[in-house]
Amino acid sequence: MGLGIVGIGLQLVGANKASKSLKRQGAAARERGYEQKSFNEVAAGQMIAVGQRAAMEESRQAELMASRAVAVAAAGGYVDDITHLIADIHGEGVYRASVMMHDARQSAEQLIFEGEQAAKYGEDVYAAKKREARGTKIAALGSIFDSGLF
Repeated sequence: MGLGIVGIGLQLVGANKASKSLKRQGAAARERGYEQKSFNEVAAGQMIAVGQRAAMEESRQAELMASRAVAVAAAGGYVDDITHLIADIHGEGVYRASVMMHDARQSAEQLIFEGEQAAKYGEDVYAAKKREARGTKIAALGSIFDSGLF
């Protein structure tokens, strides 16, 4: 008869404490995952905003370059092919602005994906800790029944 009544009580109390601790660890992991997801969503929005500002700057630079080209061509008396030059400059500006937005969207999508993965990991850890907590209680009960008192 290895365990006495006091030993059984202590074993049950210890198993209950361990179970609660495991559940708290799981809940904390889940919370961290959702916090990371939320943080990444905010950062993704900021990434898009930065991309928009960069795209607007690229468009503005293209307009300035086109304006300068017109002024230089007019001052030099070389206006025959200026419309093609302006169109090329404008096209380059549109292209650069599009690239800026594309890069920003890709970065934002990556941040969102990483946030979703963090939340999923937190949920997985939470579920695993809950199972582990149940296992701790079951093991304690098994140990008590193995003691021969019941």
